Amino acid sequence: MAVLEWVANEQAPAPAGLIAVAGVARQLLHKLQTLPANELSHLSVVASRDMLVVLGPPDILPWLDGVQYCAPHPQARDLWLPTHTGPSLSADLVQAALARRLGAHPILLLNQPEQIIPLADAVYLSADLLLWLLQELE
Repeated sequence: MAVLEWVANEQAPAPAGLIAVAGVARQLLHKLQTLPANELSHLSVVASRDMLVVLGPPDILPWLDGVQYCAPHPQARDLWLPTHTGPSLSADLVQAALARRLGAHPILLLNQPEQIIPLADAVYLSADLLLWLLQELE
C-alpha cells in the first residue's frame, strides 16, 4: 500500500470549515455557544467522540488556537483538505480514488490525524445540538 505524501500549500484557500480534536473540541463548542442564533444556523457539523468538523462561511467560523482550517480544493470540489497542506498527487486523482472507495460526495482528507471523514451527513447547528454535543464530549 502506497503512502500519500503531503506538501505545504503555498496559496492557502479561504477556510470553509475547521477541525477540532479532543480538548480543543470542547473549547470550540463553548465558543460556538456565544454566536447569535442567526449565525449559528449557517454552520453545520460532523462529529465523532474525539473530533468536530464545523463547516460554514469564513466570516462566521470562529478563530481558535489549536484548530485546523479546511476548504474544498479549487479543482476537486468534493475533496476537502487542510488549508495549509495537501497531497503531493493531483487533487482530482485523489478525489477520484476516494469516490471509487466511498462514493461521490464531499470527503475531508486529513494528514494529522490521518482520517477520511465523509461530509455529506453534516447537520446544521442549533443551541440544542450544541448542548447535546457538550454532554457527549464530557
